[in-house]
Amino acid sequence: MKTKSILMAGLMAVATAADAQDIYKVEAVAGNDLNGTARFVGMGGAMGALGADISVMGTNPAGIGLYRSSDVALSASALVQPDAESFHDVNKARPSFDQMGFVYAAKVRGGALRFVNFGFNYHKSRNFKNYIGTGAVATGGLSQSMQMMDLAYTDHWLDLYDDEDRAMTTPLTCLGYDTQMLLPTYDAQGNVVDYTPCEADAYNYRRVQWGGVQQYDFNVAFNVKDRVYAGLTFGLYNVRMNSFTDYGELLPDGAGNQYEYYMQNYEQLTGNGFDVKLGLIVRPFARSPFRVGLSFATPTYYSLTADASLFMHSPFQNGDAPYTEGSVDVVGNEYNVRTPWRLGVSMATTVGSRVALDAEYELANYRKSNISYPDYYDDWGSVYEGETDYALREEIKRFMKPVHTFRVGAEARVGKGTYLRAGYNYVSAPFEKDAYLNLFTASSSYFYQTNTDYVNLGATNRYTAGLGWRGKHFYVDAAYQFQKQTGDLYTFHLPEAGSEANRLAAAPVDLKRHQLLFTVGYKF
Repeated sequence: MKTKSILMAGLMAVATAADAQDIYKVEAVAGNDLNGTARFVGMGGAMGALGADISVMGTNPAGIGLYRSSDVALSASALVQPDAESFHDVNKARPSFDQMGFVYAAKVRGGALRFVNFGFNYHKSRNFKNYIGTGAVATGGLSQSMQMMDLAYTDHWLDLYDDEDRAMTTPLTCLGYDTQMLLPTYDAQGNVVDYTPCEADAYNYRRVQWGGVQQYDFNVAFNVKDRVYAGLTFGLYNVRMNSFTDYGELLPDGAGNQYEYYMQNYEQLTGNGFDVKLGLIVRPFARSPFRVGLSFATPTYYSLTADASLFMHSPFQNGDAPYTEGSVDVVGNEYNVRTPWRLGVSMATTVGSRVALDAEYELANYRKSNISYPDYYDDWGSVYEGETDYALREEIKRFMKPVHTFRVGAEARVGKGTYLRAGYNYVSAPFEKDAYLNLFTASSSYFYQTNTDYVNLGATNRYTAGLGWRGKHFYVDAAYQFQKQTGDLYTFHLPEAGSEANRLAAAPVDLKRHQLLFTVGYKF
């Protein structure tokens, strides 16, 4: 038997304000990759005080003020995740168009103001293409259906045959009932008094993501007496994140046989956002190349829409049908995300005309992120202002962390027009070690949650190197980046008695990836 239903959360917003969001989607749009021009990447992104690179308008807008000539640049890359599998049309090696921008340098004659420069830059601030997979992971009898059972209880056992009770839990739980992964127990009056879940021997898991966050920066910067540089950048963002998850369990029948249950979940997140960045670079000593930089970025304000499609197949028979399966669509879910403020400090210097050095620190307190709902209208035309999701706000404060970013970079001129570069970029973990996807909060969003899996990501380490050639006008740069990040994968959450710790053991995740980046540019 096959069942199909659609939840139009956008049409039901008056009653439920329901949106499928969680702390892990907040991190997805709040974080940044190291990307941009090959020179910028080759130096680990550490150019906040050095300036004079198109990509720096996204980290310290004042860096554009150091330009003395106009510049245009294009960048593309190849990204390789060595441990990935080709799955759902996403392969190990993925080409990407990463950056396109220009700077127009306008010299000002007379007075303290030397240059007023204008810039635009597009770059892919986040590339979501990644693969996570693991197989034949023993569960010790635990099954995703046990979490479905927990979600079928509020202050009483819900009758999942009843439409009103079904609206009080997740689509996942309803499909678990429809596909006989949950079997109800009734009392003499016909009331549900319990559910019996399945037991599983092991699970298989594959998830692939693709898409990205496209960033469009518009910059103006000033040079005052070649000592003070100030800049402002207005940023626009476009989000498109797709995720496909294939999850299966091996269910024993008690007679030595195993049967497969599997679930497929497709999610799409789209939307737009904006922010404002301010920057300052000061050369405090007239006869010294030493520089100090400060940068300040407002939160990015996102308006997002989430869509999901969930399919479930069980090995159980329903009447004359040899199997049971069902699906549900959750479409048009709208919500707003506000990322944290960002504060950066940097120092840089040059050694003669051969070596340039830069070191930076940036703080973004992810605990200050927020989720709210858009304004909506009822059937009589009354307007209701969108409200903060306070339950999810507590999840953010509890499980997300201040994120610290350190960048160091060096560039050396080793011959006429020839440069070597190296850098290191470190980003601390965004989640507490005990974070989990909590489907039991008072947030209405979880009534429309179609996934149970989550990954607690650790710190990110990036090692970079680069090579550049500069002629009178043309230049070519290349960069290599190795990124290493690990994490703990949980396919569902079953708390220990008297504790929130997960009874299911974590599966290790290794998200190593390699990137080759190339930039061609022209200065005039």
